[in-house]
Amino acid sequence: MVAPVPLSIGLSPVQREVLELIIQDQASIQGPTEPERVILLWREGVSESTTAEKLGISEEDVKTLRYRWWASTARIAAAEKKSHKAFNDLVSLIFRIPNEEPPSAIASHSSAGGVPASSASQVKPAAYKEIRSATRALIEILHHKPKVYGINRSNWTQGSLAVAYETLYGQRPSKSTVSRLLKQAGLSWKKSRRVLTSPDPHYREKVELLLNTLQSLKADEDLFFIDELGPLQVKRYGGRSYTPKGATPTHPQNQHSKGSVTLYGALSAVTNQVTWFYGKTKDSAGIIDLAEMLFNQYHAKSKIYLTWDAASWHGSDELVLWTDDLNAWNKTSDAGPIIEFVPLPSSAQFLDVIEAVFSGMKRAVIHNSDYQSEEEMKTAISTHFRERNEFFKHNPKRAGKKIWEIDFFQDHNHIRSGNYREW
Repeated sequence: MVAPVPLSIGLSPVQREVLELIIQDQASIQGPTEPERVILLWREGVSESTTAEKLGISEEDVKTLRYRWWASTARIAAAEKKSHKAFNDLVSLIFRIPNEEPPSAIASHSSAGGVPASSASQVKPAAYKEIRSATRALIEILHHKPKVYGINRSNWTQGSLAVAYETLYGQRPSKSTVSRLLKQAGLSWKKSRRVLTSPDPHYREKVELLLNTLQSLKADEDLFFIDELGPLQVKRYGGRSYTPKGATPTHPQNQHSKGSVTLYGALSAVTNQVTWFYGKTKDSAGIIDLAEMLFNQYHAKSKIYLTWDAASWHGSDELVLWTDDLNAWNKTSDAGPIIEFVPLPSSAQFLDVIEAVFSGMKRAVIHNSDYQSEEEMKTAISTHFRERNEFFKHNPKRAGKKIWEIDFFQDHNHIRSGNYREW
């Protein structure tokens, strides 16, 4: 389902000119011109159905092309500022869909030297047109796996791209030429980033419940992100630090632990205040203690929601029974807030905002530390949280701005941990 877009858009003179040039350039090699014409008709306020009928394409294709342009307006504007040519290449890349034009068709286009030149091609050097065709061919090759071209590799290199190009077109470009053409098209080598994914079959439903709960909180309600940290060993820790050139800071790999610290924490989504205490183990009893602390601390609230990850003790029978008994007593005596659970999907720690708070705390008082006792480490952690709470009392800001302000499914980048002042 394509997201809705405006009924019409405005185009700058440069954008209109480049779209028209691309149409002429594509027409000169008998290439598709529908994407650019869709945008020009959109500018004139022509409806999707009329556009589809006029260009002989489906209405769904019109919606997709409009959405692609709308979603890329920021990139287009940035490219337009840099240069006319960069914008031209970018627009072409947006609409040249994988497998839209088979390699045989590209080959016939690139070899059709007898086609009359259009007025647009006359103002361009002949070499430019050849580069455009070669670049499109390379991009088409990139859309397939190397094994399609008989190359025993799982990924592309400049050399293997040159071999595949030679297989299709009978000419083998150098690796430097391949690199230059792809760079001109705005492509670069990037390493895949490993991301955390959730195997929970009810992932979307649980995330939507969290977002709906968070975004519909009443004035007398609050939601708390809850998690545990530890056990943190009391020892010497490494970390980033300013170091003279040529020197490398070190810390022992094998150390005798002076103790350990286990931390329970709850972060208010509304006030950004942290509630914490120290325990011995991670279990249901510790979560019950934390829930009781929140019940007493936020006694004036009518309801508090607790959200946490899928750890076993977060959904234990002991915890559920304690909560049911407390809520039943509250409803009859009207003596405190009702407690409800909003569990997170499994393997979705990036949704638990307090993870970022813990990360900031560790960088501030754990990294590069060498505490001599558990009490010394606990004092440093508690001081950090007290200072953080004091900061947000004087500088009110809700926790986890992304999940308040945007649709999480439209921008699912993990919530940045960073310095606590950013929260």
